[in-house]
Amino acid sequence: MKIRKPPRLSRAFGRSSPGALCDPFSVTTMFPGDRCVLLVVAGDIDLATVAILVECAESALRGAGALVVDLGGVTFCSGAGLRALHRVQRRADEAAVPLAWVVRTAALWRLLRETGAAGFSCHRDRAAALAAVG
Repeated sequence: MKIRKPPRLSRAFGRSSPGALCDPFSVTTMFPGDRCVLLVVAGDIDLATVAILVECAESALRGAGALVVDLGGVTFCSGAGLRALHRVQRRADEAAVPLAWVVRTAALWRLLRETGAAGFSCHRDRAAALAAVG
């Protein structure tokens, strides 16, 4: 007889804390240079948090000369999160604002590179990303 594990219903499945549905999410806006905006994202990017991410990115694009989005603190990215990242990239392209992504985890790097995100300018650290956007 084969015993099957129950299906994974959410990221909280198997966690010790019963109320923890995802890691705490935050977007911090910084201004490291002249007209350059840095968004530092931490936590899970999923259906519950994509609206916050897109809203912060779109407001940063207004009036910015360049945008760097640091995804170094992202622990999980769902399909809705991936669509949100594509939307931010599309909005930056439409506004002609240079956009660079800081991606430190191998899983997120593969997700962005293997889903046809050829337009994504991905870097391993902030310094390289800031240099890329000027």
